[in-house]
Amino acid sequence: MKGSSWKEMLMPSVGMIFAIIAIVISMIISKIAMSKGLSSFIIVVYSNAIATLILFPPSIFIFITRSRRRPLTFSVFWRILLLALIGYFGQICDYVGISYSSPTLATAMLNLIPGFTFILAITFRMEVINWKSWSSYAKVFGTFVLIGGAFVLTFYKGPPIINQHLTSTFSSQQNWILGGVILACESMSASLWYIIQGIVGIAFRSCMTTWCLKKTDPLFVSMFKPFAIVFALLIGTFCFRDVFYLGSLVGSVTTVIGFYGVMWGKTQEKYYEGNNLETLAENNVPLLQNEA
Repeated sequence: MKGSSWKEMLMPSVGMIFAIIAIVISMIISKIAMSKGLSSFIIVVYSNAIATLILFPPSIFIFITRSRRRPLTFSVFWRILLLALIGYFGQICDYVGISYSSPTLATAMLNLIPGFTFILAITFRMEVINWKSWSSYAKVFGTFVLIGGAFVLTFYKGPPIINQHLTSTFSSQQNWILGGVILACESMSASLWYIIQGIVGIAFRSCMTTWCLKKTDPLFVSMFKPFAIVFALLIGTFCFRDVFYLGSLVGSVTTVIGFYGVMWGKTQEKYYEGNNLETLAENNVPLLQNEA
């Protein structure tokens, strides 16, 4: 993205804003439907059925027409099945968590994904902490702040600060703590889903997000995730009379700080790795040296 002008970033920025708004509106519509009595499990079945009808035919066509394709062995098949099961579990946790809380809490808890991904990457030895690097400190600090923000969101509701005297359109069975815990499980499953994708080498993204990734980079796309909280707050509060609590404000701000801490650490890591590779290339030093 070096040398890119603001005009080149305008369309991807608009695209990401529309993608975030679509996610928030989907959460809000789901919350309204569940408030009217629709089961969260039924929503998951319907959404997956529609997605299958839309995506399965082009997927088969692409698989058949590709000149180079990896054979569908049993090893590949069970990993794809594992991805599907984890994704399905995450969807259930997402909708059930929203049914017990609110779209605002759900969007805030999404910021836990980078922190959980970092923890799982260390667990699976896909990433190593370098205590001599500021980027590692930033990722560790950001992860702790993310988890702290999640605790605040889950266990501290606080007094209402917006729409405290109105009846919310989202009124249904409310259990803020249970909803927060389930949404945290959804973020953990999403992190595990990303980790397994990294191992398997398969990625699934929305069309809008994919287009923005081609125009920019993953960091640019990730920077827009916290804006989902703002859109969820504005749409939920002013269009559906949702109640916004002090705990949601404090927890959301904390998770956003932790989110950007982790992302800053990843940025620094990629920057220094890129510089090291450029230096090696300029000096014609081989990447793999035999020191024996």
